[in-house]
Amino acid sequence: MSAIKKLVAASAVVGGTLGVLALYNKATESMAGELDTVLTGEERRYPWKYGDMFYEVKGKRDAKPLLLVHGFGPGASSYEWRKNIDVLAENFRVFALDLLGYGLSDRPTADYSAETFADLINDFIKEVIGKSAVVVAHGQTCAYVIADAYRRPQLFEHLILVSPPTTMLQESFPGPVNAAWKSVLRTPVVGSFLSNVLTSRHGIRSYYDAQGYHNPGMVTDELVEYIYTSAHQSNSHYPLASYLSNTLNMDVHEPLARLQVPVLAVWGREGLLTPSEASSAFKRVNPRIEVRILDKASYHVQEEQAAKFNDLVRETITAAV
Repeated sequence: MSAIKKLVAASAVVGGTLGVLALYNKATESMAGELDTVLTGEERRYPWKYGDMFYEVKGKRDAKPLLLVHGFGPGASSYEWRKNIDVLAENFRVFALDLLGYGLSDRPTADYSAETFADLINDFIKEVIGKSAVVVAHGQTCAYVIADAYRRPQLFEHLILVSPPTTMLQESFPGPVNAAWKSVLRTPVVGSFLSNVLTSRHGIRSYYDAQGYHNPGMVTDELVEYIYTSAHQSNSHYPLASYLSNTLNMDVHEPLARLQVPVLAVWGREGLLTPSEASSAFKRVNPRIEVRILDKASYHVQEEQAAKFNDLVRETITAAV
């Protein structure tokens, strides 16, 4: 077979494969269905510079504003605050935001970065809330609110960090492997296919069973189905590409050391991070940080120990007044 015939044959195989993958992606997205919120409250949209943000607000208009910022992971969204918003709205004006690329917010074909989300959180507080707020962040997004609070302390009354990773206290430079992985995951057909495979129902269940919760009973069919639907909305592979390639990491060692805003850090005793080690790491950087460890909880402390967590938030803010 001549070189030209081989090239034509190879092109046909590649084209056929991409066609099959494209059909699979379209079918998966179609079968996932439309996403809806389960949170109670007033549904609103915030027209940000890179896309519209979905958020819910609940509580008395003159109450102290409290912003809930979800963490990252397969199908992440403000859904993770479903056990907190109603109770906290009894004392606060609660805002629960879906970050860009997640939940019911727009999912543009953008190059998502740590600064993207830091800018979004800052702009949301300044333009939507309009005054100093208590901010509760989860996981990696804890780094963004620390950076924002250091830069503009007038917008932040108190920070509550839920399961903050110690990696945010270290320099992080994604290498060539991460860059290549990100490029592959961002491709329209292959990237979507890999995203669909990684966020299958089995994959989601395994992920949350291993990393999300101490109690395996928390990983219900209802939870898996909601997260699956969220993870298979159009263009979901773009934020996932940044997350899996570690380009959403932010080093906030210096901002945390200089931070004057009060901070409470909360970890689950059964999390992947040893609470005592994590606590020591943060206190070495800023000894003024207050720490609480909740038993029988892992990464999603606010869900596994919702009643204790809600009480802790209210007591912390009330005591600080």
